[in-house]
Amino acid sequence: MKTFVKNTKRLRRQLLLGLSLTGLSSILLSAGPKPNPMRGWNADKVMDNYVKTVSEGKTQWVEHLFTNDVEYQTDGRHERHGKKGILKFLKSMTGNRYDCVAQYRVLDEDATACIAKMTMQFETFTRTDYIYLSATDDGWKIRKILVGRGQKNGALG
Repeated sequence: MKTFVKNTKRLRRQLLLGLSLTGLSSILLSAGPKPNPMRGWNADKVMDNYVKTVSEGKTQWVEHLFTNDVEYQTDGRHERHGKKGILKFLKSMTGNRYDCVAQYRVLDEDATACIAKMTMQFETFTRTDYIYLSATDDGWKIRKILVGRGQKNGALG
């Protein structure tokens, strides 16, 4: 009987140790940074997602769009915002769709950098953003956004 009790205690101790190690390793593995689902995307696809995020409130991938040192700068008001401010604003706009025609085009691109122009044409004005992207170890990311002053739309004809 003593052998049975001794073996049961040893088995219980081993089981408890195994469960503890499994739980600890699960916690440590989940604490790391989340992998970037956009890692294999090219600059064009990142831009397409950025335009949808800004104009249509589709923020599914917003956490992965920007470098850590991203800068958002407005012309005229001389405002500058970093990643934290950009993410806070874009997340607050989730599901909000602007009544505009949004489009972009890549102005220049090489293996490490890209510059694109995004326009959002509203009924009375057009907003123009210039977006600088960089190829990083984690894929293409937006490094800088320059927002131009909105230009009034003239009468057609």
